[in-house]
Amino acid sequence: MESGNQGEYDNVEKFDIKIKSKPKDGVILQLHHTVRGSNGESHRIRFSVGTFEDVHEKLACADNIGNIFVLDFSDLKFWKLKSQGPCTALQFSPHNLDTLVVAGAKKFTINFIDCESGTTTISLLGHTAPIKHISFSNNKINNLLTASPAEAILWELRNYTKYFTLNTYAEAQIQQILFTPAGDYLVACFQNDTVQIWRHDTMKSVKQIIPNDLKHLKNIAFTMNGRAMAMAGLAPILILFSMDTWKAIKSVDLLKYDITGVQQMAFIPQMFDGGANKVLAILSSDCNLIFLDLETLKIVNTIQPDSSNVRRFVVSPTGKYFLCVLQLGEINIYNTSYVLESKQPQTEKPIHEEFACTSIKRSNKEHSPTRVEVEAKMRTCMDSARLRRILMQYGEYPDKFRAIIWRSLLAVPRNRTAYSVLVDKGIHSSYKDIESQFTIHSSLTLKNLKRLLSCLAHWCPLFGVMKFLPSFVFPFVKILQKDPLLLFEIVATVLLNQCQLWFEYAPFPPVSILAMVENILAEHDRQLLNHFCELGVTSQTYALKILETAFSEVLTCSEWLILWDHILSNEPAYILMAVVSYNIVQKNAIRRLKTHEQLENFFHMQNPIDKKTFLKKAYVLLTETPDDIHPRRFFNSFTPLEKGSCYQLFSGYPKATICLKLAKRERKKQKPGPYTLKELTSKSQEKEINSRLKTTKSSDSESNNSDGMQDKNFMECSSKKTKKRSNNKDRKTGIRDDLIQSIMYPATIQLQKKRENAGGRKDKCNKKERGSCKRSTTPPKVNSEKRNNFLEQEVEKLMQSCSSYEDTND
Repeated sequence: MESGNQGEYDNVEKFDIKIKSKPKDGVILQLHHTVRGSNGESHRIRFSVGTFEDVHEKLACADNIGNIFVLDFSDLKFWKLKSQGPCTALQFSPHNLDTLVVAGAKKFTINFIDCESGTTTISLLGHTAPIKHISFSNNKINNLLTASPAEAILWELRNYTKYFTLNTYAEAQIQQILFTPAGDYLVACFQNDTVQIWRHDTMKSVKQIIPNDLKHLKNIAFTMNGRAMAMAGLAPILILFSMDTWKAIKSVDLLKYDITGVQQMAFIPQMFDGGANKVLAILSSDCNLIFLDLETLKIVNTIQPDSSNVRRFVVSPTGKYFLCVLQLGEINIYNTSYVLESKQPQTEKPIHEEFACTSIKRSNKEHSPTRVEVEAKMRTCMDSARLRRILMQYGEYPDKFRAIIWRSLLAVPRNRTAYSVLVDKGIHSSYKDIESQFTIHSSLTLKNLKRLLSCLAHWCPLFGVMKFLPSFVFPFVKILQKDPLLLFEIVATVLLNQCQLWFEYAPFPPVSILAMVENILAEHDRQLLNHFCELGVTSQTYALKILETAFSEVLTCSEWLILWDHILSNEPAYILMAVVSYNIVQKNAIRRLKTHEQLENFFHMQNPIDKKTFLKKAYVLLTETPDDIHPRRFFNSFTPLEKGSCYQLFSGYPKATICLKLAKRERKKQKPGPYTLKELTSKSQEKEINSRLKTTKSSDSESNNSDGMQDKNFMECSSKKTKKRSNNKDRKTGIRDDLIQSIMYPATIQLQKKRENAGGRKDKCNKKERGSCKRSTTPPKVNSEKRNNFLEQEVEKLMQSCSSYEDTND
């Protein structure tokens, strides 16, 4: 490895380009490079290679003398980089989209160039012949493959060193070599009409294909999902090969399409095809570009420029554009959708579906695998990386196998014994009357919901007090209720991972989670956050309501399933990104709402949303959120349920607070039982005393209303009456207190209190004058015999009432 020229270039001047709004035959732009010589004559320099970068919609192309032009279709600009000398291959780096890998023709170097400034950062040496092929692995290994007809070199990009070298001999030189779309395999076709397949991580040969009917093999192509490979050459035959079964799927006779041979071919990715690309672009031997639909077996369109024949073509990674390098040196850039949607005149002969498909036909006598066998095979073939690639290509998992895929993604242990222990504990007391809280018409769904919630509450007491839990798990019940064990383990795994830090302050709102959501929204859409603040709306409205219902209130059933396909296939932080993404995508509708009540209703109803934009924005937030506020900084990595006789404990919540809340709830639910004899006696005595006091008060009020004398003796009599009434009140109060205390206190304590009261009265009498002692207001002592008789009567009444109460209960 050599360090390239690090000197600074002058600022690159950019020029405007104009794309045709109504392209003729799909051509949106035509490139040609014309220069004037010293004698004033102009001559055209031919373009030789080109490559696309779809994320920023850029195109790089090079001419025969080494001038590299970069076109930006998003900004409608183009600029020229400083010449690096003639080059034989170009490719944008998928790991750094501003880096262009250029294969030099002189010293057979591999240069890494900044496409904005033209500076060369790194140069790799090692080839002995012109490099024709450049390919990157789209997986974690992060390798670069470069190949000439004589050798192929695998470079490790971490330290830019050689990882593997494949040398060939003269009769078996390399025609083409590349990675499969997933990066799992390395496939090469040679001049001796053989196809060799190596496993990327070990570089061990796993398959060698020698097609008998195909001679002069020149080219191979893969569908975007990597499940099918097309092989063709100078012979008029096309073979489709399955990468799953390592068998030929079908063979197509190209003579029916007037194609005598194939120079180059590539699959055309289209929207909603799920990576199983059905249109194949074929550059025939007579230099016509033909688009063949492999499903209908009809030609969609043919590119045959009037000015010149096609020498080679390049398709963009997403299939939005493709270019044709003409033999005269020009480059025509096409809009793929316009070309495929335009009607092709039917000049070809009728085509009959006659294919040698013996490899995929199945005789009736052959044993057909059962569903259990198919599921077992799927689980062995499904690793998380492959499933994520399928999800990114299709956008969702198939409904028929969604439960199996979720089970594989979450690595559920299927602990039947541990689950049976939870089920045997019965319905939890917190969810016995759940039907009164929710309107559920299906008795089966209600039964499954009760069982799931009860198992969760028995597993962890926290889930017996969280009020939002039924709303959160209900959509999972609707989808997975046919397999209760899988339902419980998937929900438990989601609570362990996607719901991290939700219960940190339970039963109060998760402050940490809401702060993360608010920080992410402030980073990516400050205006929307300001709108929420102006209306006094907090993250408890625009985030917590969505999380507590697991998006089920704001999305339709199909949208909910697609979203949870992506949530379960990504890191735990993705669910928070989805919340922010929903708000940003819906911001036009949110800004029209002017009251807090309107926003509350908005987040409790299904609103139209473009699901692709919604999911794409969530991925953008996941990758572009700064590390200092990114949720993955605070979340733990994915943790599956442990396999064994019991499930691991659920932690991460305040146990003391939850225990107190559970105890309080149990006390409220407990019904008051029969009173003890002492309590009944006390209550009856208080009731009787209060009734007698009311009678006495009523008689006193009548005496107070009587007319009296108007002279001086009247004043004396009135003062005497007042003292008398106060004495009566004290006497009555003393009787009531004595009765209550005689019931509430033991006899010894009561006797001691009476002695203390008597001693207190004697002290008071000694301090007062003799006249005042004679007029003492101390109430007289109550006859003990009368009081005992009264108590005995009351006790007999209570005993009779208790016996009647027991009879009624029996």
